[in-house]
Amino acid sequence: MTIRLQILLIGLLASFIMESLGQQSQPPAGIIAKAGDTYITETEFLERFEMLPGLQRHRTERMEEAKLELLYSLIAEKLLAQEARERRIDQDSIVRLSFEEIRKMLARDQLYRLEVSGKVHVTPKDVAEAIDQALKEVLVSFIFCERKDDAEFIRKQIRTAKEFGSIEIDISLHSVRDTATIIWSDATPAIEQAAYALRKGEVSPVIQSGGGFYILKVERIQSNAFYTSLQSTVLRERVEGKVRLRKEESRLNEFVAAMLRNRTGYSKPGPLRELVGTLKQVYAKVRVVGRVALNDNMLSQARSICRLVLHDTLAVAGNAAWTVEEILERLHTRGFSLDSVTVKAIPQQVNGLLRVWVQQELLAQEALARGLDTYPAVRQQLDTWHDNVLEQSMRFYLKKQVKVSEAEVLSFLRSKDSSVVIPRVQLRELITASLDEMHQALDEIQTGKSMEEVIIRWCSDAYLRERKGISDPFPVSDRYPVGEIAWQMIVGQRYGPVKEGSGYLYFELLSKDPQKEPVDTGFTERMDRAKNELLRQKEKRLVNLFLAQAGQSRGYSIYQDRLSRIKASPIPMMTFRILGFGGRMFAVPFVDRQIEWLNVEPPQGQIAF
Repeated sequence: MTIRLQILLIGLLASFIMESLGQQSQPPAGIIAKAGDTYITETEFLERFEMLPGLQRHRTERMEEAKLELLYSLIAEKLLAQEARERRIDQDSIVRLSFEEIRKMLARDQLYRLEVSGKVHVTPKDVAEAIDQALKEVLVSFIFCERKDDAEFIRKQIRTAKEFGSIEIDISLHSVRDTATIIWSDATPAIEQAAYALRKGEVSPVIQSGGGFYILKVERIQSNAFYTSLQSTVLRERVEGKVRLRKEESRLNEFVAAMLRNRTGYSKPGPLRELVGTLKQVYAKVRVVGRVALNDNMLSQARSICRLVLHDTLAVAGNAAWTVEEILERLHTRGFSLDSVTVKAIPQQVNGLLRVWVQQELLAQEALARGLDTYPAVRQQLDTWHDNVLEQSMRFYLKKQVKVSEAEVLSFLRSKDSSVVIPRVQLRELITASLDEMHQALDEIQTGKSMEEVIIRWCSDAYLRERKGISDPFPVSDRYPVGEIAWQMIVGQRYGPVKEGSGYLYFELLSKDPQKEPVDTGFTERMDRAKNELLRQKEKRLVNLFLAQAGQSRGYSIYQDRLSRIKASPIPMMTFRILGFGGRMFAVPFVDRQIEWLNVEPPQGQIAF
């Protein structure tokens, strides 16, 4: 029996004893556990089990253990969240600001559901017409003009289809002749609609599309090899999805244009020039190979360069205003990065981001003004995210109370037996500065690209990029929790993404070496390493003691029969939620693995910090 399983069984026995002593009544349907005054539903458990990465779930004998491990970790999260509320940590300005961003994103997403996707209806007639078009492709000749007057003048000269190809066009009209194959859903809607409405040999009126004006002539109509090869059910599903997507795009543009009319949203030219100039100076000092993210050091340089305007207002969106410093911080936390091409277009990059952020802020304000964050489905998601934010804040609060003295470090260093073996691992790492970049990198891996190729393109760490992601071997006690996770993996297995520092990490285990770390002759380095290790152990011990005490005082229960009946997917996934009006977030909050507290004796008195 593994130590982990022993811990879980001890916790399960404790929860049964608490439940029987309390003579609790049967909980409502759909409830699988209780932590203090909070119920954990089957829905939340399944979402957080199936939408997050996990190890060895594909092994049947590990499934029930994995379910128990996650459920006890969720209980720990709920207990810490309740302790945070009791200490009014939820009123902390940083905590409130962090949760407010989540509230805005989910409310904005609900606005999209109501005003865009909820108002789009795809009829059987729409699908039938689209299928008829999808089965055909149209070869056209076209004349393109940048100005409408020029295009209309040329069209008037074309009286028959034959004249389309023979007409001579004055060079001053700056027109272009060419051919193209129109495939359903690949062309712009205006061009596609005109092409499919024509018969062979017919000439279209002037059509506006993109940045110019077109005149089309149909040369040939033939069947489309791709769509004709699909089974009827697959064809219908694919076509219906694309029809809905187009209708949503049309409705989206219509709604956003109407909603943003007469709203206040802009950036101030002076501070924007200062910010752009600052970023140019910062990026000029680094070697831009691949993508380079605005890291901590570059952020510090940027603050120093534009220190005189840091508190100047740069952008305004309704009742919100952002200073230069706040925009810099936002660029940093959201993984602003450039490559050798885009670094030359910093003004366009920053201006484009500001435009999107201002629009999204205005849409979020509209959503909150309508009370969309109070909708039951949104409220349920927000409760989950709020507990997670509070749990993280409570753990951070506890860890801040931990201190280690130099005497403790020396004692700890002396106590270490030189014969103790510290396992080491070596990884292939992909680090990105933002969630968006990690999502795009993982998409490329899913399409069959090698991890080395993806790392060269997307990794934000220059050292790892040059080594194709191969890290130096390191002790499993370092880089918590990455070292511990890696030691439980099988060589060749991949895991992630996980949040590490200010970025995101996805990694593959290359090797596991149980040999001890080479002797470190540098006393200062040994002291620093010992201090970090001791600090982590004391932090972990304090959190476990605190959780054990909270579990005893608040109580917790698991309804094992209900948990056993839940059928969960054995495939670990990292699931992203695409938000309405742009952006993405994790579908559910991460669950920190917390089961060691189940095997800790709760202290009787107040825990000394």
